[in-house]
Amino acid sequence: MSQTLSELLLLVFMISSTYRRRTHLVQSFSVVFLYWLYFVS
Repeated sequence: MSQTLSELLLLVFMISSTYRRRTHLVQSFSVVFLYWLYFVS
């Protein structure tokens, strides 16, 4: 679980670094996705 979360956070960080214009969108999406993972598992 923590390995998947760390990989996901790394992926999100890379995406946000690549698309600086959509940083806020990526951050909000990552938060929602993390909450979804938390409630599903």
